[in-house]
Amino acid sequence: MPTTRAKRIQAIVDLGNADINVLYRLPDDSDYWQREQFQSVVSTSTLVENHPARIVLNDTNYLIGVDATAVQCDHTGQTDSGKVANALPLTVYALLKAVGVGQPLAVDLIFTCPSVKAYGADIQAQLIGKHKLTLPPDEFALIDSQTQTIQVASAIPQLEGYQAYRLVKADCPNGAIMVDIGSRTILVTVVDAMGRILNRFAKDDCGCHRIVERVYQSECLIGIQGMDIRLPNAQQVMTFLLGKAKKTVKQQQAGRIQAHVLACVQDTRTFVQQYGDKPVYLLGGGALLPGMVDIFSNGQQQARIMPDATWATLLGLSKVADRLFTQA
Repeated sequence: MPTTRAKRIQAIVDLGNADINVLYRLPDDSDYWQREQFQSVVSTSTLVENHPARIVLNDTNYLIGVDATAVQCDHTGQTDSGKVANALPLTVYALLKAVGVGQPLAVDLIFTCPSVKAYGADIQAQLIGKHKLTLPPDEFALIDSQTQTIQVASAIPQLEGYQAYRLVKADCPNGAIMVDIGSRTILVTVVDAMGRILNRFAKDDCGCHRIVERVYQSECLIGIQGMDIRLPNAQQVMTFLLGKAKKTVKQQQAGRIQAHVLACVQDTRTFVQQYGDKPVYLLGGGALLPGMVDIFSNGQQQARIMPDATWATLLGLSKVADRLFTQA
């Protein structure tokens, strides 16, 4: 029986602490990147061994994404090693959602991490190689078991936030400051006009989720227009702050939460203000919190939110993907 030819795919994976964002393309669509997104949650609990949505990867049962939140699970951002421990199942699940398991996959990857030096080699070691993926049968749905191989030939680490500069470079004659406010961390990259890194600043446990947790615990939003829940939980507070609302409501939100935002970002703001000749670009989910632009604006140094802020890192990387894959 002839061997089935592997389907080639290139992917850029943002291993976020809250969500996994993926851009992927097939050879015939070399200029068109498609998107996938899901919650960055993984479970290997014994409770998943008979779950119909589980996958079996290299003989280990995994439940990933929203299904995993219903059982004992690990959020990628809960520990420093979460990105390393969960990189392979999260990436394979992303590929499964993108192109399925109809035939073997031959994959080239770019992935993001907060520090290439600290995490790059460890994540790379998890990803590269030949992996066996099985989707177990579901007798009730009359679905047979499916098994497929995924060969990851290359996995290239890239700094979170940095390459988003490619999207605004033409407007930055003096370079720029890229402030990536993620769910757990804030990463600042200062670049010159050519995109060379001049300085980096990283702070852990101060991102969007920490800010929202402080806001939730303070109950400072109780009674504000639009907050109809008398005792909201932290997720409801986040949804309220990041959702669409009238400008007047957003201004009220910003005023109520400003002290809690500053408590988390004051060190970052001080670092940014050292480079007063460069514009500030905010990206990541935390960039969308009300009042964040005003907090990072200082006199002539104006901050602005990047378009498609939660995808900016990957969109920037897509601009240089051909070069990176060639060098791998």
